[in-house]
Amino acid sequence: MGQEATVTATWNGATSTGKAMLEGDHLLLRGEMRVKLMLTDLTAVSVAGDDLVLTTPDGTLSLTLGTAKAADWLHRIRNPKSVLDKLGFKPGQRVALRGQAPDPVLAAELSRSGVAGDGGDDADLILLVADHPVDLDAVAGLAVGLGPKSGLWVIYPKGRRDITQEDVFAAGRGAGLVDNKVCAVSPTHTALKFVRRKA
Repeated sequence: MGQEATVTATWNGATSTGKAMLEGDHLLLRGEMRVKLMLTDLTAVSVAGDDLVLTTPDGTLSLTLGTAKAADWLHRIRNPKSVLDKLGFKPGQRVALRGQAPDPVLAAELSRSGVAGDGGDDADLILLVADHPVDLDAVAGLAVGLGPKSGLWVIYPKGRRDITQEDVFAAGRGAGLVDNKVCAVSPTHTALKFVRRKA
């Protein structure tokens, strides 16, 4: 989702100002108070005037966003993008999966979309799951067959020291590719998209 706004926030009766960030699976409030709400934990979400009101078993968070933005955030929370939407998958595209999907939600979405297996090296989208540094060695070979309108997503674990975002950047850029997008694909994995450098 990637939305952010400066807000007045009320959390369980305490009010302060801060920055609210709405991501694909959570809402984070930073500032005088720090609150992180997983969207799956919400028991209710509504708009009251200029406020977005989020209720969880731990309490209620009210964010003063303005009427239009509160309505927009409510819509985004109630209608989240699927992982395939975030990856830019479109019906009819050929998708190749290298490795095993790291998350049952992603695996199920791929299966429902008919992307359970190998779409070939000339696929429109290639999803490379890199759980170990050695898995990044495949980037150079995949880059060779990447078409001008194709994309290579490298899916890698969050928060590990043995395979970092910098390692993924280095593998893609070392293969002559440029990174143009990042997204979370699961609670444990992130993806970076690489494409051919434009002439």
